[in-house]
Amino acid sequence: MIKAKKLIVGIASLAVLLAVTPAAQASSQKKPAGKDPYGINKILKQLLAKKKLSPNKTISLDIVLKPQNEDQLTNRVYAVNTPGNSDFKNFYTPTKFRGEFGQPASVVGEFKPFFKKYNLKSHAFSNGLIIRVDGKVKNINKAFATNLQTAKYHSNPVQFSSKKPVMPDNLANHVMTILGITTISAGGTGITTNKTKTSKPLAKSAPSKFVKQYNLQSLYDKGYEGQGQTVGIVTFAGFSKKDAETFWKGEEIDTKPDRLSVKKVKAPAVQTTNTASNQLETALDVEQSGAIAPQADVRVYQSNFSDVGMANTFAMAFDENKASSLSLSWGLNEYLTHYYYKNKLLTPVYGQAMSLLMAQGALQGISTFVASGDSGAYSQGIGGQFGSFSIPNYSTYADFPADNPWVTATGGTTLPFSKKLDNGIKVSVDKERAWGADYMYKAYGQNRKAFQTSLTDLMSLYNAGGGGISTLYDKPQYQQDVPGVNTFNAREYLSNLLQPRINPPLLSGTQYGRNYPDVSANADPNTGYQIYTKATGWQNVGGTSAVAPQFNGATAVINSGKGTRMGLWNAQIYKLAQDPDKDPFTVLDSDTNNSNLYYTGQPGKVYNQATGLGTVNFEKLYDAYQ
Repeated sequence: MIKAKKLIVGIASLAVLLAVTPAAQASSQKKPAGKDPYGINKILKQLLAKKKLSPNKTISLDIVLKPQNEDQLTNRVYAVNTPGNSDFKNFYTPTKFRGEFGQPASVVGEFKPFFKKYNLKSHAFSNGLIIRVDGKVKNINKAFATNLQTAKYHSNPVQFSSKKPVMPDNLANHVMTILGITTISAGGTGITTNKTKTSKPLAKSAPSKFVKQYNLQSLYDKGYEGQGQTVGIVTFAGFSKKDAETFWKGEEIDTKPDRLSVKKVKAPAVQTTNTASNQLETALDVEQSGAIAPQADVRVYQSNFSDVGMANTFAMAFDENKASSLSLSWGLNEYLTHYYYKNKLLTPVYGQAMSLLMAQGALQGISTFVASGDSGAYSQGIGGQFGSFSIPNYSTYADFPADNPWVTATGGTTLPFSKKLDNGIKVSVDKERAWGADYMYKAYGQNRKAFQTSLTDLMSLYNAGGGGISTLYDKPQYQQDVPGVNTFNAREYLSNLLQPRINPPLLSGTQYGRNYPDVSANADPNTGYQIYTKATGWQNVGGTSAVAPQFNGATAVINSGKGTRMGLWNAQIYKLAQDPDKDPFTVLDSDTNNSNLYYTGQPGKVYNQATGLGTVNFEKLYDAYQ
């Protein structure tokens, strides 16, 4: 996964932009616009290099409106996605969603005179929940009584206002929160790669490996290749259509012509994420999903990564309702959501706002897949400050939005292989297991100097598929009473000083929250897949970034055979995993040689946090899935 956070000791990750909003201030004529933090005054002293934001710079805000009937939303999602329910497969349209859960046009219309007064442009999404507002900084400041500025915070660029935004009473009464006043960056770059480059595509690194490994070929043999379907890619960097077409042609994949389209979604940011390294992620997502579903259209939703950008790309995809499945390979760890909230940089209801959006997708029958991450259970936090430098800490933090209950989180495995690393040391894996670099730790213990002379090999010691237990979202209904959920086995393969540990003892415990991933597939760069760009040529990559778009494509294949959308996978797959006659999963439950650097398997149980329910036999899934 290209992740919106820094990974352990420099492991490749993507830039994060988290747009957030301070609290609104009450007055005799204006009042707080929804549940926002209590202000950012406590952190203003920590901001460095402060200066006013250019008055003519254009920025975007999201006015997130209060939903109607929110207490009924969860039940409705399960009703349309659960076999046996009278509303099963009666998927919603955006109009129907708005009628039950969004604000009516009459309420949204009340905001237009306010925006027009301050020369602000607005776009109301069909869900009746989000109004995007675009305008110059000087007009935003006048409209919301803010004083937008830029600065440095923990060495990252930040946009902020020391004055709390306000809105007229009659409008504020309808607002849950405002996104986009404050933005903060906590970045990194790249995807999980290895040094292998070739002059032409190789069969051992082709998408066909996924097809064969997980029994998708039988669906192709029946003529199901994604006809009549659209796979959607949510991303925050661009790509070259010609690169994707070159990839499919090189892999001898017979795809339909003119299948690619891009919808750019406005979300100006303090720091763009459309960089050359981040564009590799989009190339991977498009090439893999389009290869797995060769006859499906591919629709790319591109923006800058911020809270506004993430909300609006999904809102646009659900608004169009073209894609029957979506994938996302960006995210940030839950530590940051809690940290920013604690420091008055993040609205406490951002997770709630995103959950409303993801529920809309599930109600419309859209299957959404989110990569679980590439640093195992571990993520970087901020342990302290030394001058202008952040002192990092590393611990077990879940990933957002892979932790969301209305998405299917995709984890990683390693396929059997044997090879020599750059340092000449041989490593091998004899059967498919959770993706975790601990299979190299014995070799590391025998020859540490060799690893330390190869940066690639040294960094690979910290790679693993994301997985864990959320502290942001509660355990969803579909995980209730599933053996292995909220219990765990773990081995601490990394010390507090980030040193690999060989044969650490087995730990066991319980924890409460949404468990992820849900499913897994090959993601290790040592057994990974090739991508192509004109700038890099053919190169091998890995990461759960590959898995999410592959499941996206596989869903389009199944949909083309079933003639209807699969909808939210999770409502069915946890039940199928407990049915011995229909179970399409291969559980990876060993508690040895099977970790994501922390969580391991739980022998005899259905679920574990290293690989979820396990790997999928798509032929069996197709037959059992209703």
